[in-house]
Amino acid sequence: MSRHHLLLCINPAAGAGRGADAGAEAAARLRSGGADVEILAVPGDDGTPTVRRYSEALAARLARTAGRTPAAVVVVGGDGMLHTTANALAGTGMPVGLVPAGTGNDLARALGLADCGVADAVDRVLVGLDQPPRRIDLVRVDLSPLGAALPAGPDFAGTVDDRAVAGAPPQRVRRYVVSGVNVAFDAVVNATANRMRWPRGGLRYVAAVLLELLRFRPLDLRIRLDSPDGRGLTGPTFLLAVMNGRFIGGGMEVTPGTRIDDGLLEVFHVTPLSPARFLRVFPRVFAGRHTDLPEVTIREASSVRIEKIATAEDPTASRSPSWRSAEPVLHGDGEPLGWLPATVTVVPGALTVLDTGLPHLPSGGRG
Repeated sequence: MSRHHLLLCINPAAGAGRGADAGAEAAARLRSGGADVEILAVPGDDGTPTVRRYSEALAARLARTAGRTPAAVVVVGGDGMLHTTANALAGTGMPVGLVPAGTGNDLARALGLADCGVADAVDRVLVGLDQPPRRIDLVRVDLSPLGAALPAGPDFAGTVDDRAVAGAPPQRVRRYVVSGVNVAFDAVVNATANRMRWPRGGLRYVAAVLLELLRFRPLDLRIRLDSPDGRGLTGPTFLLAVMNGRFIGGGMEVTPGTRIDDGLLEVFHVTPLSPARFLRVFPRVFAGRHTDLPEVTIREASSVRIEKIATAEDPTASRSPSWRSAEPVLHGDGEPLGWLPATVTVVPGALTVLDTGLPHLPSGGRG
């Protein structure tokens, strides 16, 4: 039996520095399990973000025709690492496997790997190599890119309008997301949590929630849905998430009914509520017991258009490089993506994954 050739991609900074040890252990266990492991070489620090260097190195390796073609890409890291990898592999048919080593690990939860340590995750990868891979949906996001003055997520995949001007940045860009996108309160919390170094794990998001709760102001949004009833959502918005998976924010189960391979999105909308009311109901989100709250609406759609409603109070100056700008920043998989307006569309079966624990659905999607 031939050995599987794997391209192993390690984020040493994942999980507050746990990624390096997890990567070394994963490589050793994969090799002892019979795999031929190639560790992706990422250039050293040259002043550009690590995720950019990783994205470019992965794209260059996958484009190389000399040498063996990997049977799969295996990621050791968290949501940001898998997000970047998914953008490189979208539509290629190349399977991806995951060894969770991040802080939030919402994508690991979506793939049924939330409780896996390195040994268990590697065992699942090895089993998945000898089974037919699965196809899951991705979310395609079209929006305006962030300016260089703001903390940037991974590279964007390309222009939407295909009218790029030499030497000028694209006016609209396209990005793929695995779990979901969010704007308003949760996006601000994401930005704050990304800058925090303590506490670790899901408690980081809880701490960011408490820091932002008293100073956040709801956004006036217009949300157009390509849904069976055609009804949209308009007005003051405390939180908006368009979900392909079920989890955001390090374990908050915002849309308990979401399936990652049914060709549908779940639109999670929360109208304004007082800080006291929020603190009373917030713990229910971690158990998915918030869906009957009067402030919460969850709707199905295949495509969503999100726009900020302009008001007379909006500043007329150019966008300020601040997370508290009047122009809201859309996040995806915990990464800052760009400015509204944005179009969010499900792309069925766009990502191939090793079958390492994702629940199988009956035909017809939602059971």
